[in-house]
Amino acid sequence: ICDMERTYSAEFVKQAHKATIFHEKDILASSVCTCFYCGYQFDPHKENDLEWLDETHPKGRTLMCPMCGIDCIVGDASGFPITDDGFIHACTEAWFGGYSRISDGLPVGKEELIPIEVD
Repeated sequence: ICDMERTYSAEFVKQAHKATIFHEKDILASSVCTCFYCGYQFDPHKENDLEWLDETHPKGRTLMCPMCGIDCIVGDASGFPITDDGFIHACTEAWFGGYSRISDGLPVGKEELIPIEVD
C-alpha cells in the first residue's frame, strides 16, 4: 500500500468522486478547482467559456474541464483537499486506474476534442 492510500481512504475518495457531478453550486462557490484527469487547476470565475453538462437536470449542472474536456472537476468549496498532490493522485488512480495524464506524468496541456456524430 502506498502512502496515498493510507492517507486517503477508499471511502473518502469515493465521496470525492460524488462531488464531480451535479456540482454547479460548489463550483460557483469555489475559488479554485482541480481536474483529476489532467491536473489542471483554475479559478472558475476567471476561466473563459466554461462548458457544462446536465443542463436541465434538477440536481444541477456538471462542469467539464476547460483544459481536457473530462467531467472530473472538484472545487474547493466541496471541502475536499483538491490542491494536495497526494489526494489528487489517490483520486486519479481510483477513478482512472492509472490511465490519466497525471498517472502518466504528462504536463497539463490543452486537448483538442474530436466531435463524434452518432446516427
